[in-house]
Amino acid sequence: MIYTKTIQLLSVICLLASCTPTPVSIHLTNNLSIERQNETVEVLIADLPELLSSKIDKIGVYDPSENTFLTTQLIDIDQDGKMDQLIFQPQLAPSSEKTFHLKEQPDKPEAVEYCFSRIVPTRIDDYTWENDKVAFRTYGPRAQALVEEGKEGGIISSGIDCWLKKVSYPVINKWYKASEEDGISYHEDHGEGLDNYHVGISRGAGGLAIKGAEDQYFVSKNFTTHKTLASGPLRTLFQFDYADWQGPQGMIKEQKTISLDYGNNLMKIEVSIQGTDHVAAGISLQENNGTILDKNNILIFKQNHFETTLSNVILTPQKYFKTQHLYNPQIKDQNHVFLDLKILNQSLVYYVGFYWSESKQFADHQAWEKHLDDLAIKIENPIQLNIN
Repeated sequence: MIYTKTIQLLSVICLLASCTPTPVSIHLTNNLSIERQNETVEVLIADLPELLSSKIDKIGVYDPSENTFLTTQLIDIDQDGKMDQLIFQPQLAPSSEKTFHLKEQPDKPEAVEYCFSRIVPTRIDDYTWENDKVAFRTYGPRAQALVEEGKEGGIISSGIDCWLKKVSYPVINKWYKASEEDGISYHEDHGEGLDNYHVGISRGAGGLAIKGAEDQYFVSKNFTTHKTLASGPLRTLFQFDYADWQGPQGMIKEQKTISLDYGNNLMKIEVSIQGTDHVAAGISLQENNGTILDKNNILIFKQNHFETTLSNVILTPQKYFKTQHLYNPQIKDQNHVFLDLKILNQSLVYYVGFYWSESKQFADHQAWEKHLDDLAIKIENPIQLNIN
């Protein structure tokens, strides 16, 4: 999941005779010898001329070489009622350049919300999210309160759960509805995939922890509030706030902003955190029947998962990477491999995802590893963007 922001805004000239603006073009450059696709380009609407920004809901991204409009999505980041970003996903050949035009798009087609997230009040207060490749869930304040009140059905955990999909279309609403109305369990595979990943009080597939002295780990509890910022064909975006939690040297303040884009097996997690200069993102070792693959700033845990292969991954940009470490006391929900991360200016960025063999999304695990290697390179070398 790559995000590209405007580097330069060149002058936009209005032809005085006709009062018609010259075409606004977006020029993209791929400096890598790797094909780029399913990478999300962000155009800041504030950087566009008023003639476009005032009717941005009617503006599309046109590819003159293909004589077609690309799928786009508008996002209101600060939820003030005004759109802040126009996003799209171009396809760029290795070491190439390409120009797109911003122009009025007649009859914008309705697009499927492949990238979707929501709170699930009928399942206590889980928060779930998905795209065409993967799905996840985590746990809210009501689930925590049930435990603290001594009632059944709750959980205290800021770990991340994996929902394993075989299909590209959305399943969250379908699976919950089938469970609530017909008693059909999404913990069993009925042809589309299932949730048979165990989180418990572990870090699951990418939750955070801080290591203290004598192998003591400090973690947050469930999120306290959530905010859904966007769902759409290309991106779902949302925020979690957490109650201040105890760290090795004092209280920790934490907020996560999570985005999951179309065509990506990894979500991006942006963390605002105070009270520490380091943290670790962990992958639960589950039944201790897997292999840890150490690739510097890429951590992979490949495991045998109910006669299938599940490969969890945590990846971070090089500037946040410290090292990796294993903590495996052979105690349920406490066995993890961790990617150790630096906090820079009270913030952190890391990526979390997985590949499930039954999804057939990659030819084999070697192809998955190659994909992750390329992704790490792309993150360090984003697509270059100029608006003319």
